[in-house]
Amino acid sequence: MTFTTPKRLQTLLQVALQRHPVPGQLWVGFSGGLDSTVLLHLLASCQIPVRALHVHHGLSANADRWLSHCQEFACHLSVPFTAVQIHVATGKGGLEQRARRARYRAFAQVMSEGDQILLGHHGDDQAETFLLRLMRGAGVLGLAGIAESRFLGEGRSLLRPLLGASRVELAAWAGDHGLTWIDDESNADESLDRNYLRHSVLPLLSARWPARQRVMRAVENLRESAELLQALALADLHGCGFRRERFGESLALERFTGLSLARRKNLLRYWSLQQGGKAPEWAPLQQALEQLGAAAADARIAVQLGGRVVRRYQGRLYLTPELARYLVKEGGEQRCWDGISELPLPGGGMLAPSPGWPGSQYRVRYRRGGERAQPSDRVHSQTLKKLLQERALEPWLRDRVPLVYRAGELVAVGDLFTCDVAGLAQTPPPRWWFSD
Repeated sequence: MTFTTPKRLQTLLQVALQRHPVPGQLWVGFSGGLDSTVLLHLLASCQIPVRALHVHHGLSANADRWLSHCQEFACHLSVPFTAVQIHVATGKGGLEQRARRARYRAFAQVMSEGDQILLGHHGDDQAETFLLRLMRGAGVLGLAGIAESRFLGEGRSLLRPLLGASRVELAAWAGDHGLTWIDDESNADESLDRNYLRHSVLPLLSARWPARQRVMRAVENLRESAELLQALALADLHGCGFRRERFGESLALERFTGLSLARRKNLLRYWSLQQGGKAPEWAPLQQALEQLGAAAADARIAVQLGGRVVRRYQGRLYLTPELARYLVKEGGEQRCWDGISELPLPGGGMLAPSPGWPGSQYRVRYRRGGERAQPSDRVHSQTLKKLLQERALEPWLRDRVPLVYRAGELVAVGDLFTCDVAGLAQTPPPRWWFSD
């Protein structure tokens, strides 16, 4: 019987919860494996109210049996149980990465503002992640490892309270309390990089050094360095004339290129993460910097970077979300608008009335080519293409600017201008923006 491990695990759990308190519901991501089984049992033993959340991927022939096991175990502990079935779509990244994204979408389905989900990652996971990122050439931020806590958006958060424990300690707790758990057959597949590290590399390293403890110490040092680099990046962000845009954010390109190469890289990494993207990998980061340096002053670039896009226009460096695809051929779909309420637009856009904008029956569509308009401050009409250039609308938004019609007549172009039409010439144009 192990006497020291239980107290240590309970202390790790309670200290982490005190360090990251939340006002809402606690959840546990409960796959039924060793890690989440021990975490759920620990919470129950400490009489901490929690709900178990099981995500049914359907990737294994045993998935239904795992669901039943998890439900029975939660019932045995008198813990409320919720299951969400998901579909892991094909797309970018490997199967493991796509399944992870699908799990996080499932978390968002059930969690409310102020809720927190606890995951059973431990120190061995931290060591595997460190080595995995090292082999992928990650920088300081990536090598700083798995964070104990992070926000998930909309007031939700994630907590990993057992990062300071080892897999051996969790197995000891499970053995002491007679717990049974699911062993996913895919965990033995060494064609997957993480499993190869777990089964072949880490045991070899641990035979010579205390590998997990050394990695944890390195991660702590790297995290301190990452915090210093983030502070520098924040100072550089505002020193480069940071500005929020209708869609994304921008910097003064001349100030950005005046920074050293290392600081430019550091700033782009930090900026992408601040916008909710991922830490950019080496190749696209290098590509973005090379294109910014080599392109002519008026050249357009669009480089994918950590789930965001680097662009340039009129002396500004833009970092934007990826533009959602929608029908733009022949103006795309038309939408009716009452001129009173907010109107969601395809691709994440929003349209809302400005002060004094009259309610009426409007139709909203997009450019088809050849349109002309007469802004209220002009004597003659001009092509819409020329007007958008004059108003310096970013090129990537010109096919997405909403055109507002009343009785077949163009009355407003996004938030750029109101047309010279009866009853509207002195009214500010509607508000147009993109939701996060």
